[in-house]
Amino acid sequence: MVTGRVVLSLALLAGALVDAAPGAPVRAAPLPAPPPAGVLHYEAHWRLLPAASATLAWSDSGGLRQIHFTADANPLVGLFYPIRDRMTSWYDPGSLCTTAVDNDTVEGRRHRQTRIQYFPAEHQLILDETNPAEQPPVLKHEVKPIPGCVLDLFSALDYARAEPLHVGDVYTFPVNEGGATTNVRLTVDLKETVTTPAGRFTAVRTEPTVFGNSVFQRPGTMWVWFSDDARHLPVQVEAKVSWGTILVQLTN
Repeated sequence: MVTGRVVLSLALLAGALVDAAPGAPVRAAPLPAPPPAGVLHYEAHWRLLPAASATLAWSDSGGLRQIHFTADANPLVGLFYPIRDRMTSWYDPGSLCTTAVDNDTVEGRRHRQTRIQYFPAEHQLILDETNPAEQPPVLKHEVKPIPGCVLDLFSALDYARAEPLHVGDVYTFPVNEGGATTNVRLTVDLKETVTTPAGRFTAVRTEPTVFGNSVFQRPGTMWVWFSDDARHLPVQVEAKVSWGTILVQLTN
């Protein structure tokens, strides 16, 4: 069944796991952070059936860039597998280093509330997680090492948007998901026109192999299309996994 984690892939950097050990540094002189993209709306289809809707919203507050993500199952899908995800990322637009992540996810019978604070100078993060579905609630508190500046899924999206994204380009950077850091590589493989409910876009396609590692543990294949302009908007995602194909498209 469709999960919010696959719908979340529309916000991925579109990278591939590399052979180097975790902790590849973000570029010493990062490009300026891309401008906020306002609010983007998406629809996800599973085997051509409407499965879920999602939004990405950007804003600036207190010197930090904030990206807020929501995902909700289609009413019919929700009868069998409820999805209600609310995720917020904060990062420093000067360095693109993530400073904090808040997640409140309901996927099927699973409910997790997670707060991760990143401390690059101390090379550590602090993770606090609660499962409010269990009585009494299960609490988890962990301090984990990080290689320094790391990206979460959403700051990684803006890191990718800030790059030129020319066909043939390859970029490598560390992404931390759920406390585990994985080196990923973003590869731009072709330029083409894609049609979504929001219109036709000249786009660059990136092929991520973020499955089978600490980002997504299940096997699969994914492609992400960014608009080929200064905004580099994520306009389409396609993911093929064992239980079918997910197509996520920009609607507004």
